[in-house]
Amino acid sequence: MARPRPTSPRCPRCNAPFTLAADQVLYTCHYCNASIDTRGEQAPRPLYQAPSTTGPNKAPLFVGMGIALMVLGAVTGFLIMGPSSEPSVLPLPRPAPVATPPTAQMPTAPPPKPKFAWDMDNAPTVADVNGDGTDDIIGTLRRGASYDRYSTAAFDGKTLEPIWEVPIEGAAPTDLASRERHIRQGNRLVRREAMAVSLLELATGKVVGRVALSDKPDKLCIPQGDTSAVWVSVTDQQNILLDTTTATARPATQTPPNCQRPERSRYDCSPAIHRKTHLTCSLALKAPSVPGFRGEYIYTAHGLDVVMGARNPGTRVPMAAVFEQGAKEPLWHGAIADMDIEQVLETTPEALDISQDALFVAYRLKAGGMHLVRRDARTGAVAWDVPIPRSKDGSLVTSFRKHGDRLYVPHWMWLDVFDAKTGNVIGTLGTW
Repeated sequence: MARPRPTSPRCPRCNAPFTLAADQVLYTCHYCNASIDTRGEQAPRPLYQAPSTTGPNKAPLFVGMGIALMVLGAVTGFLIMGPSSEPSVLPLPRPAPVATPPTAQMPTAPPPKPKFAWDMDNAPTVADVNGDGTDDIIGTLRRGASYDRYSTAAFDGKTLEPIWEVPIEGAAPTDLASRERHIRQGNRLVRREAMAVSLLELATGKVVGRVALSDKPDKLCIPQGDTSAVWVSVTDQQNILLDTTTATARPATQTPPNCQRPERSRYDCSPAIHRKTHLTCSLALKAPSVPGFRGEYIYTAHGLDVVMGARNPGTRVPMAAVFEQGAKEPLWHGAIADMDIEQVLETTPEALDISQDALFVAYRLKAGGMHLVRRDARTGAVAWDVPIPRSKDGSLVTSFRKHGDRLYVPHWMWLDVFDAKTGNVIGTLGTW
């Protein structure tokens, strides 16, 4: 019986047939350029130039790929002639394992910053805490679900990011006649607490001393020319002088001259008004007469008397009149707001500050919220008149402070920082 003829060998990669030649063991597939070793080993891949995939030569490439795919689906190996006349099967090479890419990790969002409220009864203390040449902000914060946990914190003046924060232990601090809860003396910070004063390092907030008091601390004051002591007024008059270098205290039998309060008279503003301002305030009972204007309060600073009041007779439009101290004629007088007076609430503003060259006043609107205006102190010319952010929410601005080129405006849960030259909001401390 005749022996069967061997079938044609095929490429192990694409299953395309190829012709065996005598004494040749290495072949190259004309369809997929695979290297074939009929001894069962894969020979080194020959160098060749891949056909262009662009231009008019695309068709041969696509035809070859189509044929290769059809043949590859038909069989999985090829036969070669062995030592006997029986065909043998050339094993297919195993494909290289494909690495499984690691599961992509979704970026995790940073945890939300804990909420805090700026204590609106706290006028900020401004000092260069971190030594970068920019004034930083120190004040009292409230945290917790009920905002009943108090702490002292310092914030970078450039970024408004926190520098340090130190809890206030014990009962919440309370105020009487002064809004100042901190005062800086050298590289130390004196802090008023409920029934004590504590001493903190300015740069780190570390508590380095604490002195218990006989009653609530009222006012903090640095004696004129002193570089290490802070005079602490106590409600029951058991005042002390605190040495910030040694964290020790001794009774203060005398009040430093620059820390004394002026003698009260019938012309003084009420304690409630005094608590809202660091300016000298008196009732405008002896203010020079200005036609169409009636004054209510006189604030004195930088050689000027600023009389706050309203139009009279007529609708109570908030107005101001500015005098040089002792003068009978005003440098200027007029409406405070730089807008239609129909939009302005008929009340006398009590939140203001005075610099060498400017008058800053916060006034209320009939629709709610407040505006902040800057006028030239000697001419009354308006530099800007801007809204106070979120001033329709919560309590109103009752006091603010100019320091350097900035205005620090606390209200409700926030401290807004304004550029005093432009009226732009630099940033806000506090969340709700």
